[in-house]
Amino acid sequence: MQVKTYNDIKYYQSDLLNEHDFIHAFFTKRLERNEPKELQNGLNLSSNIHFLNQIHNDKIITINNTLYSKIKTGDCLITQKEGQSLWIYTADCIPMLIADTKTRNIAALHSGLKGLKKQIISKTLKKIIEIGSNKNNLIFALGPAIQGDKYEVKIKDVDDLIFQLAERSNEKKVQYLFEDTKEKLIYLYRKSHKNDTLLFDIQAAAILQLHNEGIKNSQIDLNRLCTFSNTKLFNSFRRDQTSFRQWSCIYS
Repeated sequence: MQVKTYNDIKYYQSDLLNEHDFIHAFFTKRLERNEPKELQNGLNLSSNIHFLNQIHNDKIITINNTLYSKIKTGDCLITQKEGQSLWIYTADCIPMLIADTKTRNIAALHSGLKGLKKQIISKTLKKIIEIGSNKNNLIFALGPAIQGDKYEVKIKDVDDLIFQLAERSNEKKVQYLFEDTKEKLIYLYRKSHKNDTLLFDIQAAAILQLHNEGIKNSQIDLNRLCTFSNTKLFNSFRRDQTSFRQWSCIYS
């Protein structure tokens, strides 16, 4: 992924989405002018803006009209209509942007540990296929999120998820050489200094869930910048208990 600055707005873009001409952005933190309308205006873009009241669940909202409507509740937006932009906000969780290179259907989802456990990624794939996409034509961009070495969780909170992932994929690590990182392997979990906790990597879990759905590494682009570690770039709830978030968006 590459970093860009336009009109003092700093954001990251996926090479994979750019290759197929999808307008999108993973924004860095801003304390002012940090709403979708202001960010869109700052980038000189125009669309019908859609965003959600996010609840760490598996609710998926399909946008079937071209009119701006009141804010809905959920953690994923999908549309097959032109002229729309889908927006999600995060501060440690994964922002994932999905696009169909043939139909131009798009989706934007927010997932932390709760969303992963509720299978929001698999359910989003099912929903986007229902509106006419073929999973072989889908591409996925995962934006900055908290990395595993900074995310300590109770074993009891992830043991079912680890079992589900390992049972289906027989993988405990993501074997993938990412273009923007020196990491050759991303481990799903590692031991921590406490007996009842693990260091858990939500991006690795998301990629393993994609693998379990038949998605190939060539369909996935990943930004491994850590929201917890990069204090100047990103808001982090686990680091600061902040109410501030950074936005991510994709345009149809």
